Amino acid sequence: MTELVFRALADESEFPLFDRITTLPTSGVGARSRTFAEFVGEGDYRPAWVWIAQRGAEIVARAAFWGPPDTEHPWALDFFDFDTVETGAALLEAAYAALVTPGYQSPIGPRPEYNLFLPADWRERPDAKADADARIGAAEKAGLDFHVERLNLRWEREYGLPPGSTRLMFSPVTDDQVLLDLLANIVTGSLDAGDLRELRTRTPRDVAAETLTMIADMPGGRHRWRLAHDTSGELVGMVMPTRNTASATIGYIGVDHRHRGHGYAYDLLAEAMHIFAAEGEPSITDATDVGNAPMAAVFEKIGYRVTGRRMLFS
Repeated sequence: MTELVFRALADESEFPLFDRITTLPTSGVGARSRTFAEFVGEGDYRPAWVWIAQRGAEIVARAAFWGPPDTEHPWALDFFDFDTVETGAALLEAAYAALVTPGYQSPIGPRPEYNLFLPADWRERPDAKADADARIGAAEKAGLDFHVERLNLRWEREYGLPPGSTRLMFSPVTDDQVLLDLLANIVTGSLDAGDLRELRTRTPRDVAAETLTMIADMPGGRHRWRLAHDTSGELVGMVMPTRNTASATIGYIGVDHRHRGHGYAYDLLAEAMHIFAAEGEPSITDATDVGNAPMAAVFEKIGYRVTGRRMLFS
């Protein structure tokens, strides 16, 4: 039998190999909003971060890692397909061993985070569940651990714009120290799985500082960020509307833990939606943890729709 070879692509001329894989799910598991070739056309992937398992001329597994243009290391694994769980796991082991060097750094975690994209109803469909279970099994066999399941959400202009807040006053962010103090109070008692994980080993202010840096580095800039005060002048929350490489998105949203229980997250989200609408944005894509029921309820109430789910492994 021909030897199985695990390797990264040599250069950009090999990108077409990635789409020559012999086995792809038809259930929607792993599906992205665009094809791999379309992402490559926009400069989203580097050959050295795109891995294949090759048996002769046959491509039997593939894995594509992504990171922002100016970063040294990949942040996420976004495409992962294979013919057998064993082959997939072996490909991940080889890729992670090569990419996660002693100097690896990422705001996401100690190694790239695997994003398993799923249909919203994947648990109810035998074909989707089988495809998802295979990828979960391969990831775990390669040493990755389940972190959280998230809802993928989308709002489009045709769904209708919610009314703006009448009980909060909004102002641009002009002082990073004020923002950092507020963010530290927001992550305290947070239900966000990422915040909770970071808080096990770090202070709220350290987590806040990293959040600020990460959102500031996104393509959308910071001119849309807003602080929110109540009618007495108390600073109660903030929202950081921005853009990722594909669309408008809420980079971060939160209410000071001392002011929770008043439904302010709805007002904050509505303000961000009005900012985007004024810019002519046709849609907004976001996500929230399945376990963060209050925030998921806010997205539903304000008019977002669930477009899928995403499981994260690290």
